[in-house]
Amino acid sequence: MNIFKENESPEELGEFGLIDRIMGMFEPKNDHDFTGLGDDCAVIRNASGRSLLITTDIMLEEGHFRREWISAEDLGYKSLAANLSDISAMGGSPHYALLSIGLPPDTSPDWLNDFFSGANQLCESHGVNLIGGNTTKSGSIIINYTALGFINDENILWRSAAKLGDKIGLIGKVGESGAGLRLLQEAYDKEKPNHKHLIKAHNRPTLLINEAKFLADTGSVHAMIDLSDGIQSDAGHITKQSGVTFSINADRLPLSKQLFEVCDKYSWSAEEIALTAGEDYSLLFTFDSKKEDFLKRRFRELFPETVFSVIGDVKEGDAEVLFFKGNEKLELHKQGFDQFKSK
Repeated sequence: MNIFKENESPEELGEFGLIDRIMGMFEPKNDHDFTGLGDDCAVIRNASGRSLLITTDIMLEEGHFRREWISAEDLGYKSLAANLSDISAMGGSPHYALLSIGLPPDTSPDWLNDFFSGANQLCESHGVNLIGGNTTKSGSIIINYTALGFINDENILWRSAAKLGDKIGLIGKVGESGAGLRLLQEAYDKEKPNHKHLIKAHNRPTLLINEAKFLADTGSVHAMIDLSDGIQSDAGHITKQSGVTFSINADRLPLSKQLFEVCDKYSWSAEEIALTAGEDYSLLFTFDSKKEDFLKRRFRELFPETVFSVIGDVKEGDAEVLFFKGNEKLELHKQGFDQFKSK
């Protein structure tokens, strides 16, 4: 069975087109105990009513990070955080992790101590156990985590479960990680206070695991995704899976003072960065519009330090994401992150 056409490359397909082709070949062999292709995690069901969540992610030196841009401790933290965030995006609790890591043979003991210290800090914060993995010699650093967690079946937040009439919610800030990456790429003064704040947002993202569990437990949230590739790309996964259109108002985005100040200084668009850049690991979700007041009030009581925003509506349409500023449609010059197409 040939799933790729002649002369068709990953660059032409893009990351998500490539995934779609692969998924088309590997259909579930037993749909009674496995679901989740195309979601944040694979879901292994059992008779107990509590499912196992499994996710994996890889980070490559020079492709996803540079050692001169990020400390070993922050890299140890962030590389695991990307996986735990996927567990939280389904509404679940992370419990276990496995690490396969490729290392140059001359990697210093100080770097290794710091890397595993950063990972251990995150494990201790969320009760996660590192239970195995693999090591190998490599010309550059390769980090591949697999994370496992659990969730009650009735609380699973599928990308395919958004409903017409839902409101679109967002917890956490957006754009700070993207601005931090741009500051690193364009070699600005990393010691300036605003620069340091945004670079920290990129290198050591805040996870919202407890907040996500609260949302799942309410029964009022229908679909959710973590913002690893940016609102434009990640919201598109929900609209595609759910067969709905998102109408998002850029004026409602939770953008920080530091983001605006840096964007004003360098003539960047804060809104475009917030909508297209990734790795904030904030959570985008849809919820019952009748529950808006309850959700906002209870959330702020439990998590006063985390921003809860309502940024749009779920509408009937052609599975697309539309952005508005006031009453005017907002056209973006950049696109959300794609591993094979993004430069």
